[in-house]
Amino acid sequence: METRRSRVRLVAVSARHRQRGTAPAPDPGPSLSGVPFGPQAVGKVVRLLSDRQRLQREILDRFPNVQIFDVADIVSAVQKIINNFVLAISFVGGFVILCGILILIGSVALTKSQRIYENAVLKTLGASRATLVKILFAEYGILGLLAGMIGAVFSTALSFAVSRYILDIEWEFSYAVVIAGILITAVLVMLIGVAASFDVLFRKPLVTLRSQ
Repeated sequence: METRRSRVRLVAVSARHRQRGTAPAPDPGPSLSGVPFGPQAVGKVVRLLSDRQRLQREILDRFPNVQIFDVADIVSAVQKIINNFVLAISFVGGFVILCGILILIGSVALTKSQRIYENAVLKTLGASRATLVKILFAEYGILGLLAGMIGAVFSTALSFAVSRYILDIEWEFSYAVVIAGILITAVLVMLIGVAASFDVLFRKPLVTLRSQ
């Protein structure tokens, strides 16, 4: 009897709301224990708890009108894209450096005959082998410094343009990175150039001058 009366009351309330054009508010059900209400609080709980998927399903079951964004998954996806982008840039940069080293070795080989003649003349004029080594280091060191400064200027300008006009992010100039890049370029060019021309120092000047 009591059940029939409850059904009659529910039908009467539903008919009354239909006539007014409104609908009764749904029962949200029991609240989650220990979960504060609000999107920020829910986001913090989702990030802190280890079993995030279970908590998300429980919140959506009890609060269907709440939208949940898993920040950890979003950050992980963005980090993966950034890592792939950095890997591609590193691969291209390494390939460019390798091509530059091969070009440097080829240019040293092309001017080797001229360098042999210059060293023969210097030895005839009284220059020692240590002096010739210093000349080689100074020559390729200056060449490496010029190459490093030119590369630093163009790379800085390119990074500024990409950050400012394409990615629309804040750009900061790093003196340490630029100076390190110039010094590393100078050292690489100097070592490779001297290593490629080192056998020139052991050529006898008399044989070289007679062949000329």
